[in-house]
Amino acid sequence: MECVREIRNDQLRLRVRGYGGTDTSVGTQFGSSGLTLTNSSVTQIGADLTVRRSAAEGCSTNPGFGGGGGHAQGLLYGTFFNGGGGTPSDDVTAFLQLDRYATYPLGTVEVGGFLQYQNQFFDNVDLGSVNVWERVRVELLWDQPNHRLIVCLFRPSYGTSMEQYMPYTISDVSAPASPSKNIDANVFPANCLGTQKSAELELLIDDVLTN
Repeated sequence: MECVREIRNDQLRLRVRGYGGTDTSVGTQFGSSGLTLTNSSVTQIGADLTVRRSAAEGCSTNPGFGGGGGHAQGLLYGTFFNGGGGTPSDDVTAFLQLDRYATYPLGTVEVGGFLQYQNQFFDNVDLGSVNVWERVRVELLWDQPNHRLIVCLFRPSYGTSMEQYMPYTISDVSAPASPSKNIDANVFPANCLGTQKSAELELLIDDVLTN
């Protein structure tokens, strides 16, 4: 794995490149470069960012991730409350992702969101695709009175915006057992028998916004 986390030209730069194994065509490897905020009072987090590069090589003999194997994933995520069990696995975690699989069209990433609770993923929503090198704003908000998380995408270059709701029925009165908010660049390079595959992601972040 190659990993960068730095401030350059007044931007946070997260970059990671990982390599798959060559002894099997099952599964992936994992690499990450990220930033964690530990302020438990944050209920809204956003970022002005640009996906500078997002690439994942596929492997025709790897059945994972839609048949291509490779995957790159920018994430804005955090724990917002605990469902009542009191353990970290009972924390409700919300994710906003900028996703690319090996089979996606070149030069684009797909933006969406989902929730996690007790090791289960649900409430998958789609905000559409954005271009590599396009500056966007993404936001993740907890709307506790209406018992939902909200993901938002703003595209200044096109004058458009989109939001999606992720409702839940879990008790939301307890603080998270493991509070954090995160911005991560993750890669899942495909394992490919006899051939090494790679996946790479680079994010440039101008501003991180909270509450």
